[in-house]
Amino acid sequence: MSVTLLNVLNTVTTLGTDARVDANGFLSLQGSPAFKASSIDSMTITPYVAEVAQVSTVTITAANNSLYTLSLICNDVNSGMITSVPLSVTSDSNGTDEEVATAFAAAINSMPELSVTAAVVGSITFTLVVTAKAGFPIFTLATSDGKLSISTSAGTVGVGTGTSLIGTYPSTAGYFNAGGFTAASSIVATNNYTQVLISSTTGSSAVILIKYDATNVGDLLGTYGTLTALKAGYRAILSAPATTTAAVTVTTGAIALASGAVTFATLGAQSGDFIVIGTDITQVTGVTGLTAGFGTLTTAAAAATFKYAAWRNLPL
Repeated sequence: MSVTLLNVLNTVTTLGTDARVDANGFLSLQGSPAFKASSIDSMTITPYVAEVAQVSTVTITAANNSLYTLSLICNDVNSGMITSVPLSVTSDSNGTDEEVATAFAAAINSMPELSVTAAVVGSITFTLVVTAKAGFPIFTLATSDGKLSISTSAGTVGVGTGTSLIGTYPSTAGYFNAGGFTAASSIVATNNYTQVLISSTTGSSAVILIKYDATNVGDLLGTYGTLTALKAGYRAILSAPATTTAAVTVTTGAIALASGAVTFATLGAQSGDFIVIGTDITQVTGVTGLTAGFGTLTTAAAAATFKYAAWRNLPL
């Protein structure tokens, strides 16, 4: 399956207009051609995950005239290739943990191409601390030496960073642009993105990159959002009444509308729809009157203007 369409959203327009299913059943993407939602056979949403650098701490038992060994497997930052580095140091006749840690740190740091750095940490007792470099968050540090023990704070591979996505989706800019994407030039290296992959029955697919912390991103990817609804097989129609307020007044989940002309009837409210009151989201479970109903939120939400997300079946 080939990606034929790339769409990049560094800002998100309110009410999900950047990626919504229209009344004719077409998925309309801001700045890109629309295509029939009924042709979609799968949809994958991959949230942004922040990179976390692995940190391994080596505790040293001091011994005189002793050999210490470590095995380090990491990356070469220049080539990206995995490299295995055996490390060994020998203490002198007055061996200390500081001496051994300093020797190991010097050996590691003498190879700047390695995807880790090392430091000696301590005052009375000293340890060797090995830390992953940015872009290479995971490494392996091991030993069979009984005079050494290793504790590790695990690293996490980042997902959805602008830098990595620039490498994934080449731009059409420049001389070599075969297979490139016009929208790729909009990927910002310092931004981070949630990735939405939409595959169709035609064998092609579209990717939408959405800045994960953009204002209004919930209108696309929140519990009630247009893309969340599409993934579940529905069309989400978002509106924002200007004068009416909504509130969840008691812990039973009772919803009350007030201070305006909009009612549940004018909204065409149904069970399964969503009301967004500030940062509070409740799914409608029942309508008991023009301005009264029940939802899934069981903590009070103060009265505020709101967004309404009507989830409906996809048009054929």
